[in-house]
Amino acid sequence: MEKKKTPKITEDELSTFTDSYAQFNKITQKLQLAYKELEKKFEDLNLKLEETNNQLRQSLIEKDKISNYLNNILESISSGVLVINPLGKITLFNRAAGEITGYRTDEVLGKDYLEIMGKDIGKEATPLHTLETGICHLNEEKEVLDKKGNKIPLGFSTSILTDGENNQLGAVEVFFDLSHIKKLEQEIARVKTLAALGEMAATVAHEVRNPLGGIAGFAAILEKDLLEDDPRRKWVKKIIEGVEILNRIVINLLNYTKVVKFSPNKVDFLRFLDDTLNFFMMDLSARAKDIEVVKNYPQEKFECLIDAEQFRQVVLNLLRNSVQALPEGGKIEVLTRPIKDKVILKISDSGVGMDEATQKKLFSPFFTTKEEGTGLGLPTVKKIVDAHKGKIEIESDKGKGTTVTVSIPRGRY
Repeated sequence: MEKKKTPKITEDELSTFTDSYAQFNKITQKLQLAYKELEKKFEDLNLKLEETNNQLRQSLIEKDKISNYLNNILESISSGVLVINPLGKITLFNRAAGEITGYRTDEVLGKDYLEIMGKDIGKEATPLHTLETGICHLNEEKEVLDKKGNKIPLGFSTSILTDGENNQLGAVEVFFDLSHIKKLEQEIARVKTLAALGEMAATVAHEVRNPLGGIAGFAAILEKDLLEDDPRRKWVKKIIEGVEILNRIVINLLNYTKVVKFSPNKVDFLRFLDDTLNFFMMDLSARAKDIEVVKNYPQEKFECLIDAEQFRQVVLNLLRNSVQALPEGGKIEVLTRPIKDKVILKISDSGVGMDEATQKKLFSPFFTTKEEGTGLGLPTVKKIVDAHKGKIEIESDKGKGTTVTVSIPRGRY
C-alpha cells in the first residue's frame, strides 16, 4: 500500500493561523479582564445590597421600637383612645377605653362605631360627624352606654387622622370618665345647699319657733277651759299636734344644719349594736308590728372608734326606714363584719323597695316619700357617716326590698 502524503502548509497559511491565534489570545485576555471586572462589580453590588439590607433591617427595628413605644404610651394613659377608618369601623381601642366601656379590644375591632359607642346618642357627638364634616370636638360632654347598658358621662375630643401627605385616614376620639367629677359636683351642690339651709335655719328658729310657742300655749289654755266631753277638744288637740309636727321639723332642720361635733371613743361594736337593736325591738314590739329582726353577727367581738351617740342615730334611723318599708310585715336583717381596717354594717329589708328615680334623691334635703316625713332623716344619716370618714350606699329593687351598706374606718381619723 502506498502511504498518504501529508499536505504541506504554505507560509501564507501559517502566517494567517499565527495571526488568528494571537488575536484569539487577545480576545481571551479581554474576556478574562471583563470577567474579573464583572466579578468585582458583583462583589461590590453584594456588599451594597448587604449594607442596604442591614440599613433596612435596622430601620424596621427602629420602626418597631417606635411603634411599640407609641403602643405602650396608648396602653398606659388613663384616657380612652379610639380610632375609626373612613368607613366608620373601629381600628384602634386602647386599654383605658376598654376599662371605661367594659368592652375588650377584640370585641370592638372591625365593628361599626355606632354599634359600640353610638347607642342612644346623636351622630353629631361622635367622630363620625368629624369624619364627615371635618369639624372637631374639643372638651365636650356626652353620655354613652357601656357594655352592661349603664350610662357613663364622658368628656371627649375628636380630630381628623391624616398621614404624612395629608391624606385622610380616619378620625380619632379621646375620652375619659366623668363619673367621679359628677359625684364631686353633686357633693359641692349638696354642701352649698347645706350652707343655704344653715342661714335659713337661723331665721326659722327665730321667726317660726317663737310664734309656735305662743300657739301651743294658747291651745293648752283653751284645752283646759273646755270640758272633757266637749267635741271641740279634738280640734284643739289637732292644733297642738300640728304645732308639735312643725316644731319637730324646725328641730330636725336645726340639727341637720349644725356642724357635726365628732367625738370618737373606742367601743365594742357588737355590744353597741346589740344594745341599740334591743332598744329598737322593744319599741317595735310595743307597736305590735309583724316584723322579724335577724341578727347576723361575727363570732368574735371587735372594737372601733365611733361617736356612739351620733352613730346610734344612724342605726335607728335606718331601722325605722326599714320598718316603714314593711307595711304588711316582713324581715329585717342586720349584718356587721370587720373587714381589714373597716367596719361594714348592712341593714336589709324585704319591703316595698324603691325605683331608680327615688334612689337618686334619697340624700336630698326635704325629699320624702312618707306623708309625715320631713325628708331630713337620710341626709342627716349621710352627714354623720361622712363625719366618721365613711360611706353609705343604698341598693333597692321595686317590690323586692332595700339594702343599706355603711362602711366606716376602725382606726383613728
